[in-house]
Amino acid sequence: MANEGADPKLGEGPRAMAILVPLFALALAVYALRIWTRARPKYRLNASDYTVSIAVLAETIVLVLTAVAVARGYGLPKKLLSPDNAETVGRTTFAVYMIALWAAAFARISVSCLLLNIAQERAWRIVLWGFIVIQALTLAAFDIIELVQCSPIRAMWAVVPNARCLNPDKVWIVVCFFAGIGTAGDVVCAVLPMLIIWRMSRSVVEKILVSILLGLGLLAGIGGVQKLVILKSWDPFSPNANRDIMNAFIWIRVEEITLIIGACAPPLKSFIERLLHRRFGFPQFDPAERGLDEVYTMPDSSSKPQRLLWDGSFQGSTSAASSAR
Repeated sequence: MANEGADPKLGEGPRAMAILVPLFALALAVYALRIWTRARPKYRLNASDYTVSIAVLAETIVLVLTAVAVARGYGLPKKLLSPDNAETVGRTTFAVYMIALWAAAFARISVSCLLLNIAQERAWRIVLWGFIVIQALTLAAFDIIELVQCSPIRAMWAVVPNARCLNPDKVWIVVCFFAGIGTAGDVVCAVLPMLIIWRMSRSVVEKILVSILLGLGLLAGIGGVQKLVILKSWDPFSPNANRDIMNAFIWIRVEEITLIIGACAPPLKSFIERLLHRRFGFPQFDPAERGLDEVYTMPDSSSKPQRLLWDGSFQGSTSAASSAR
């Protein structure tokens, strides 16, 4: 399963970093652009922005810990690691697995929060809230299982006399189960938004653009499927387990980073629209009954339609809304 072309003295770690660092740099650029467009000229950050920020922070920590592990020999066969390096690799990768799920879960929650701002039907809102609850429960359950696997917990990465650990085979089944839930969540995050958006009164071109932006989540789903395929045949008790797991490790990180990119992309719709208009002469999308940057509604007893922006505030006139953009 390992890359046959890898330098046996370096292992798979440098190859993993060479793939993940540029991809995460792209994610950071998209995230920064999203926050910039949402914070100016008017501050409009909301729950979707805050949750994706947690995902970005978690993934940053994951990659820093991964770099530490790689520097100590992560990706090499265990027999080539000194006891100190082996313990450091075990400790840092344990932290990676604990924190990484936060990146994926909060990226999915960010997409759901984004959709809650535009989904007016009660059924869709119930589905979205249910999805958020599932992600939160999955995150809590996985981390709890990780923490109670061994007593003392140090036995997870070091030899501890009289340590008590759960059956590794059963733990592995649980890990694969949670991995499957995560992959299913990736697909839901890509498909569910399209079902909601295509029910809106917007132009077909605009719907296609936003569907493409949200459809980036399907790339995360592909990474999730690839991860499951590799994990199915991986032997965690093999002497080369650290080396053989690297392909799955890469796909897991790709899945998380792609989820972040997919979660950050939809709010850039207006920015991309203006860019296409200025650079290539594409016509700008006309406001309709319900927009993708805003939703027209009838708050309280007012007879005039108002725009509900992503941050939940109302604007009473089209001109005011346009000037705030």
